[in-house]
Amino acid sequence: MKVFLAGGRGRVGSPLADNLEAKGIEVVPGGLEDGIDVFSGRGLAEALVGVDAIVNVLNTPRFDAEGAIAFFEGAVENLTAAGERAGVRLHVVLSIVGVGEGDASEIGYYLGKVAQEKAVRAGSIPATIIRSTQFQSYIPVLADQHTVDGKVRAPRVFIQPVELEEVVELLAEAVTTLEPGSVVEIAGPERFYLDDLFRATLAERGDEREVVTVGGQEMPGAMVPRGMYRAGTVRYPIAGIPLA
Repeated sequence: MKVFLAGGRGRVGSPLADNLEAKGIEVVPGGLEDGIDVFSGRGLAEALVGVDAIVNVLNTPRFDAEGAIAFFEGAVENLTAAGERAGVRLHVVLSIVGVGEGDASEIGYYLGKVAQEKAVRAGSIPATIIRSTQFQSYIPVLADQHTVDGKVRAPRVFIQPVELEEVVELLAEAVTTLEPGSVVEIAGPERFYLDDLFRATLAERGDEREVVTVGGQEMPGAMVPRGMYRAGTVRYPIAGIPLA
């Protein structure tokens, strides 16, 4: 089996490539570092020769709706068109929980993921969607993103972070065994309040920034699954945080 991995050298793509190769699957990494530009199409046709499945774990730093939609939707459309010509039989997309649940309208990045899911479903290649909660290893970065004037401003919303390796294994399963067309959500085994999680994480790291609990427009459950999901087994690496 041969897999084209869009975003194959990133936070998710790199360990996923290792996982697939350990299973005997040939991986073609697809990024600018590899001479492949998903958005202009440069190198895409050549890279997809003989490919059975596309796995799309591309990400963008754009959090505004216009930028996120253009990025995610455009990538899927180009991959679908080139993949169809190459005879690709499966398109796997990594998305996030909360998409499609009616709470994405106020969050630009979520709108981008909504557009991504709609585009892959509308495409001619059978698609599987994996929705993940926030990665455990990303929580310090998330705290930085919530920092204003030296203070971490955190709404009291739910969060259920998952270990990245468990997401990677589910993506590998989507390539090898899941029924095409599946939508599977994955979350960590523990649910916290975001402000509590930030306080414990910063304290563990010796970070003296104050975490201020704030009100906001975020829905309390925007970062956790609401229906059926696969529960990870790896607990957050800091003990004693109150559960939500």
